[in-house]
Amino acid sequence: MRSFLRNIDKIFGKIHVLLFSFFKLSKKKPLKFNRILVIKLWAIGDSVISLSLIRSIKEKYPNSSVEVLTTCNIKDIFKYAKIDKQVSLNSFSGYFSMLFSFNRYDIVFDCEPYFNISALISFIAGKRRVGFSDQYRSRLYTDTIKFRKEQHMVQNYLDMLRVLDIECDAGKLEKIIIPDDELKNVKAFISDEFGDDKIVGICAGISGSVKSRMWYEDRFAELADRIVNDLSMQIVFIDSIRNKPTVEIIRGMMKQNSVSALGKFSLKEEIYLISQCDIFISNDTGPMHIAAAQGCKTIGLFGPNTPVLWAPYGKGNISIYKTELPPSIQNDKAIFEDRNREEYMGVISVDDVFEAVKQLNK
Repeated sequence: MRSFLRNIDKIFGKIHVLLFSFFKLSKKKPLKFNRILVIKLWAIGDSVISLSLIRSIKEKYPNSSVEVLTTCNIKDIFKYAKIDKQVSLNSFSGYFSMLFSFNRYDIVFDCEPYFNISALISFIAGKRRVGFSDQYRSRLYTDTIKFRKEQHMVQNYLDMLRVLDIECDAGKLEKIIIPDDELKNVKAFISDEFGDDKIVGICAGISGSVKSRMWYEDRFAELADRIVNDLSMQIVFIDSIRNKPTVEIIRGMMKQNSVSALGKFSLKEEIYLISQCDIFISNDTGPMHIAAAQGCKTIGLFGPNTPVLWAPYGKGNISIYKTELPPSIQNDKAIFEDRNREEYMGVISVDDVFEAVKQLNK
């Protein structure tokens, strides 16, 4: 679905960017921001990363209204953040509201790396508009920042405030705090399945794009068995339900018992389950960033994408990155080449990951 929307956005969005760029809006940039919009439409992990920007905005503008424009699949990421309102782009009313929101916001921060639709919404809704530079859509912003590939995405998003001469930083991701009364089912599951045992969470699948980010099923199985045998820790697989075939293949290869949480919980419950893991091992995908945000010791496995940009952010987490190939993913250019899985992920051995687990288990 995202690939389809990406193609639609690339063709029709680019046409609309061209058309809208002929309109000359006032070049006066407001300095007082009473109403602020942050746009983040896709990607669980990237949404988690953007929470550091939102926290910094609220700290700088505590009396301003901060809203987030998002979609239903990631709404739980922002539901518990310190914002004043979520606006959904899924419903007709959401689209309608944005189309008729001319200059509704004093400033809009567009956290989408390449979507034209987000730039168009920024142009319509914002008196002042911050987004990434050096793109076709960049002409619609009033303030632009570089998509810098030599720093983490946390810092790229914080640059959106720094371009306004606001000092800010973040040494870790924002933890998502979910009320206890919404977690009864998952807490009972943890108690029944694991008791007081140490837990290692594994996310063996990836989201829809670039399957070559995925480490090998037989290696996950061997790794999980070694963790159970040598470290006496229990294994729980936490992943999207669409990755169930992959997880069942791995569990079928294992000689030791494991637990699957696939399809059992909502996103907010999965966030809590991840937070209760002692160690979390993941491909380069959303649950890895959730684990880092929740303070879980996290191991990220990288190949087509670089941990310079996308590592599990925070002190003590580990990124394993051994390929000698250049990245095949360029988020700012909407390039997501799915190739060379063996050369990207095959160079990571079971020993590499097991040694990282032992290091974090000390």
